[in-house]
Amino acid sequence: MSLTLHVISLRYSTWSMRALLPLWHAGAEPEIHTAVLDLTNGNVNAEPDAHVREAAAELTRRRALGSVTGLFPVLEVDGTRIHEALAICEWTAERFPDAGLWPDASLERAQARALSCEMASGFANLRTHMSSNPFARVPSFVPDGPTRVEIARLQEIWHQALRASGGPFLFGRFGIVDAMYFPVLLRFETYGVELPAGLRPYAAALNGLPAVKRWRALAAGEPRVPVYDAYVEGLGGSVLD
Repeated sequence: MSLTLHVISLRYSTWSMRALLPLWHAGAEPEIHTAVLDLTNGNVNAEPDAHVREAAAELTRRRALGSVTGLFPVLEVDGTRIHEALAICEWTAERFPDAGLWPDASLERAQARALSCEMASGFANLRTHMSSNPFARVPSFVPDGPTRVEIARLQEIWHQALRASGGPFLFGRFGIVDAMYFPVLLRFETYGVELPAGLRPYAAALNGLPAVKRWRALAAGEPRVPVYDAYVEGLGGSVLD
């Protein structure tokens, strides 16, 4: 079986990270292709037709790099492309059942899927105001009201799941739901959001996973994207070497 995971820079891309961690945890060894994108605004004039043409041309360019919709990640399995990180995770769970990426009990499995979907579709303020940059620190960041509400919800999710399962991961053993939420912990590290004492063992367990350690080593050497670094620098932060 041939596996190729098309990603954008793992130094920043939370969705690429979410797809990769379960694959590695399950023992899969996909070939990783990093698509280098032009994320500047470009020189498109104000004419609507020009915007349409440019968007179509950009989609064609991204499809040539392995994308389906223009977004990443995409997992290519023997030439067939699977897009959307959560769909890639589902395929991984089915292809590698011994990895136990979903809970065994049906109700817990449904809860884990619900929380994974909540992460995939929600937390818009967090994504907007706390852009992913794991190798940066913004010590003076103060989240606005809507973002604080989302931070509180995230911590509520973790507290409730860990209390019910006993840990060390949200549903006992590491699974897809943990991969979905791990990038949030990285955002908290970047923007100085302190974890309550009861959640610190969960963060330590995630950071201790072999797949996470492997991601950190790989991501540190991935291409830097100036627009992402400029965002944190504009907030008074700095990018770590």
